[in-house]
Amino acid sequence: MRRTRWVAASVAAVALTAACAATPPVAVERSDRTGNSPVVPDGQASLPPIGEPSIPEQETDLPVVAAPASSIVWGSCAPFEIPPAEQLGTSGWECGTLVVEMDPFGESDVGEATVELALTRHAATGERRGAIVLNPGGPGGAGLPAAWSIRGGMPTDVLRSFDIVSWDPRGVGQSFPRIDCNDDVAPGEPNFIAACVEATGPLAGFLTAPYSAADMEAIRIGLGEDALNFLGYSYGSILGATYASAHPDRVGAFVLDGVTDPQAGSADGPFEDGFAVLADDGTEAALDRFAELCDATDRCLFSLDAATVIDDLAFQVSVLSTSDFAGQPERVDTASYDKLLDASLVYAGDWELLATALADADRGDASSLAALISGENARNDQGPGDDAADGDDEGESDFAEANFLIYCADLGPWITEWSFCNDMPDGARPMQAVSSVEVEREILVIGTEFDPLTPGYHAPEFATALGDAVHIIWEGVGHTAFPGWTPCIDNVVSNQFLRRSLPEDGLRCSFVPEIEDDVTLADELFGHGDIESANRLERTLASRDREPEAACIADVINQSSDQVISHVILDVTSDAAGIALDDARPSC
Repeated sequence: MRRTRWVAASVAAVALTAACAATPPVAVERSDRTGNSPVVPDGQASLPPIGEPSIPEQETDLPVVAAPASSIVWGSCAPFEIPPAEQLGTSGWECGTLVVEMDPFGESDVGEATVELALTRHAATGERRGAIVLNPGGPGGAGLPAAWSIRGGMPTDVLRSFDIVSWDPRGVGQSFPRIDCNDDVAPGEPNFIAACVEATGPLAGFLTAPYSAADMEAIRIGLGEDALNFLGYSYGSILGATYASAHPDRVGAFVLDGVTDPQAGSADGPFEDGFAVLADDGTEAALDRFAELCDATDRCLFSLDAATVIDDLAFQVSVLSTSDFAGQPERVDTASYDKLLDASLVYAGDWELLATALADADRGDASSLAALISGENARNDQGPGDDAADGDDEGESDFAEANFLIYCADLGPWITEWSFCNDMPDGARPMQAVSSVEVEREILVIGTEFDPLTPGYHAPEFATALGDAVHIIWEGVGHTAFPGWTPCIDNVVSNQFLRRSLPEDGLRCSFVPEIEDDVTLADELFGHGDIESANRLERTLASRDREPEAACIADVINQSSDQVISHVILDVTSDAAGIALDDARPSC
C-alpha cells in the first residue's frame, strides 16, 4: 500500500535532496501513550459495583506498607489544569512540584540552576504496597495528563495496592522552565532548532535521557521509596533502561511497554534517510494487518479490497463531499487522511468508526472521515484541562517543540549527513544504547506485534540487551498494550508489580481474549452492537446532545446497522441516522 510516514517513536525525517546542508521537512505525530487514546474513567476499583460481590485479592508476598514521609508537598491539581473529576471518575488526584538540579552530574557551568518538575499522585485505594511511577514516552509527552488518562483502565489489584505517580519531564508540560521555540519558525524549518535553543535557554543543554533518569532518582527519593517501581511507555523504555543502568540497586518492579530498538543511541541503531531514529518503521506492517482483518469480514468494506480502497481514497478524498458533517474540516485533504490512518494504527479502538468512514467515502461521502479527523484534531490540540482556544496548553505545537529538541539532544550526535541538529549545545551527557543490568527482579518488556511506531520484534532484542529481563508479545495492532486490551497482558503486568511469578520468556497474547481466528476477530473489531458501542452511544447522546433518555435511546440505536451507530456517535447527520433517532425517541 502507498503510505506517507509521519514521525514514529521520536522523529522521522524524509530527505528530499542529497545536499548535506539541507534541512528536510519533518512532520510530527503523537507517539506518547496519551496522544491517541481517550481518557479512561476511573472505576474506583476498590469498590465493586452495587449488588456485585467483592473481588478477592490474590495472594502476594509483597508486604502492606504505609506511605513513607515525602519531601514533596502535595495539594490541589487545579493549578495544573486537571480535567473535571466527573470526567476522570475520581477526585483523588493531588499534585505538587519537586526542584531538581539542572545539571545533576555537575559537569557544566550552570552552577545552582534548577528545574521544577510537576508531579501528580493518586493514592492506592486498598492495602498499600508501594508506588508506581509512570512515564508516557514521546519524547516530549507530559506525564500528568497521561496518568490522569491511563490510571482508570489499570487492573483492580494494581489500583488497590499502589499509588500511581507521574511527572512532566524536564522542559515539558507544567514543569519549568519549559522547552520553547520561536513561533515565527515552524517545526522542521531551517533554523528551527537554533530558535528553540535560544528561546529555551540553558535547559536546552540538559535534555538527554540521562538527565531525565536522574530526575527519576530524585523523584524516588522525594517520594521516600526505597526502590523505584516504574511503568515506561515507548521512549519511556529508554528512560527505564537508562535508570536501571545508573541505579541497578534501586530498581524495583519495572514494566517497559512499546520498547524501542535497544541499539538506538549508537552507530548500530536504526537510521532512516540518514537520520537516527528510535525504532524501525512498523507503519506498513500495521496497515497491512488492518487491511487483512478488514478483508476477513463483511462488516468492513463488505466485499471490497481494503488495500485498494485505502490507496484510491488517498487520491480521491479531497474532492468528496462532507455535507453531512457540520464541523471542521469542510474538506478532507490527503495529509489529514493519511494522519487519520496513522492514528488509527496507533489506537485500534475506533476501527468500527473507521470502517464506516472508509465505506462511506468509497461511495462518495467523506462526512464520517471529516468527523473522525475533527475528533482527532481536538484530542491533539486541546490541553490537559482547558480549551485549546485559550492558547496556553500542551497541544500539538508544544509537543512538537519538545519532541524535536529532545530528539536532537539524544540522537543528534549520530546524524552526520544532515545539519538539522547542529545548533544543539555541546557537552550534554549522551544517551546510550541499552546495556546489560543486574537487578533484583527481572524487568518485564512488552512488545506489540503490529506496533506502527515501535514494532514488536524490538521486544526480544530489548530484553536480551538488558539481560535480566523477560519479554511478552501482544498480537495486536497499536502503540503499547497495557492496560485494557487483554487480561493476558494485564495479568502479567499485575504479577510483575505484585511480585508474583512471571511467565516464560516469549509469551504471546492474542489481539482479543479467547479469539484466535481472523474472521471472528475481525467481526469483533469492526462490528458495533455490543456493550462497548451501547456505552459509547449513551455517553455521546448524554454529553453532546443532552438527551434526557440517553441510555434508553442508546439501547435502541445499538440494534441498528454499524453505519447508523457510527453516524450517531460521530454526529454525522445522514438520513439513516436521523430516522433512527426519530424512531428511537418515542419508544423511550
